[in-house]
Amino acid sequence: MVLIIYFLITTLLAFVLSFYNFYIPQLIALAAIILILISIKTKVVNIYLLSFIINLIIFGTGGLNSPVFFLIYFLLFTIAFQNRPSVTLTCSLISIVFLASSLDLNSILALLSLLLITPLAWFVGHQFLEKQKSDVCLSRDETIFLFWLKLKFKTGISKIIDSASILLSQPQLTPSQKEEVKFIRDSAKNLLNSSKKIADEIEHNADEI
Repeated sequence: MVLIIYFLITTLLAFVLSFYNFYIPQLIALAAIILILISIKTKVVNIYLLSFIINLIIFGTGGLNSPVFFLIYFLLFTIAFQNRPSVTLTCSLISIVFLASSLDLNSILALLSLLLITPLAWFVGHQFLEKQKSDVCLSRDETIFLFWLKLKFKTGISKIIDSASILLSQPQLTPSQKEEVKFIRDSAKNLLNSSKKIADEIEHNADEI
């Protein structure tokens, strides 16, 4: 909701300022400098300033007839990759409403292209966010599994191995009983070694992602 409000404000501000053609280059340069400084400090591109700059460029160069109209597509996809699909749709509709003011016979195709690109941006953004959610769940499950594997499983198997070794040292065991206990101990050791290999492989794959 906050992004939608800010996007509406930046779009409206860019639309109003676009009527002052003489100052548009200076405003774009000033906004770009601020955007660069903020990005250097925060290591993140400010989507609101970016929206203002792109909208100001498009409105200042003819709206739907702008030669750089395609920049609105990049803005929508940037929003789609960072927010819920409903936010992308709303921001796209806001752009359509303001851009419709420059609608004429020559720019109908540009407006239609924006209408058609909106569902695509929604779909791509939705898939991207779903993948992010799946990656978070997978990472959490991986952490839980490694915790269980390295602590509870390793501790339990180690206790079995120790108990089996103690039993093998008992002289009252018959040869057949010793064979059974030895088999249990060796099987537990194999399981322990396998668990170590699995844990190392999971950690190695996680580091490569």
